[in-house]
Amino acid sequence: TGRRSGQPRHTPVGNGASGDTFWLIAAHGDQADYVRNMRADPRVRVKIRKRWRSGTATFLPDDDVDARSRTLPYQWDALFGRMISTTPITVRIDLDPEP
Repeated sequence: TGRRSGQPRHTPVGNGASGDTFWLIAAHGDQADYVRNMRADPRVRVKIRKRWRSGTATFLPDDDVDARSRTLPYQWDALFGRMISTTPITVRIDLDPEP
């Protein structure tokens, strides 16, 4: 959700699903608008295998982003992210239980 407009926003990210947690490495940290939007309102939705899941984003500034990115399902995305990142930060999204 846009922090100023309140409008829905869509940002493509790699599949970081692991059970009821979704892991995301934000390669440009607070320089990215979607990160600023999540800081303003940590309630988010992610689409996993054609299904939308709601959850709450938590920022982990002390997490080792290089080590974390190597655990993501899509290694190409993780490698590319490490190469282009400026101020990366790990985001853990705790997904709400499925109905």
